[in-house]
Amino acid sequence: MRQRKLTVILLCILLLLYAGNALVQAFNREDGIPIIGYHHIVPDADKQAFFPNNMWVISLSDFERQMQLLKEEGYHSVTLEDVYAWKMGKKELDEKSIAITFDDGFYSTTKFAQPVLKRYGFTGSVFVIGSAIDEQHGPYDPKLRQHASHADMQDERVLQYFSHSYDLHHKNADGFRIDQLNDEQLKRDTEHAAKQSSITYYAYPYGKYNKRIQKILKDNGTRLAFGYNENRKAKRSDDSYALPRFNVNAYTRLDVFRAMLESR
Repeated sequence: MRQRKLTVILLCILLLLYAGNALVQAFNREDGIPIIGYHHIVPDADKQAFFPNNMWVISLSDFERQMQLLKEEGYHSVTLEDVYAWKMGKKELDEKSIAITFDDGFYSTTKFAQPVLKRYGFTGSVFVIGSAIDEQHGPYDPKLRQHASHADMQDERVLQYFSHSYDLHHKNADGFRIDQLNDEQLKRDTEHAAKQSSITYYAYPYGKYNKRIQKILKDNGTRLAFGYNENRKAKRSDDSYALPRFNVNAYTRLDVFRAMLESR
């Protein structure tokens, strides 16, 4: 009888230890949200004719297939406002949530990507280079990488517009401009950027940042700032001024795209 009691007690202890370990593992397993990033999107014929070897220019058919996959798999897009509320613990996002972003503010995002997003019921966020915004860009020219105009940015039902800096999107043999300017110059760039588009959300040029620009953005009311090419999901525990994004480019096969969504 005593042996049986000891056996039962031992089993209970083992069960408690197992349950406790499982609870700790569940607590430590942090769910994230995929934030995907695009650049220039053009019709297939223009891709082949003018940008065949440019990884940052993807064909419209590839973009369409990716959006179709998202729809078929039950994904729904969320805004950066949703991401911020989730990050602050004020909102829950389910496992089929995804944030779709576009860098540089190309006219092609408005002309070609926006209708595809609308057709599948998705929305996206565009990070524009303030100094590159055109007052009037004229008709689409497939040979150029035209930027959006202020007129394009007025309609935010499908695409919302935020900052990619005013004029920090440069690099040379010495590195990236964001690291070469002093604090006062970075502050001025941020002030100029705020006059062209909202800096509530901000994507670093080339995904590069430093503590100085992070502080300047925080001091100026930016809620979230995004890197690029980290290729992992954003988590609540991430730095709000260094959120990761997936790099979607011309070499991203559909199976790789799917793997991004399923990764942790």
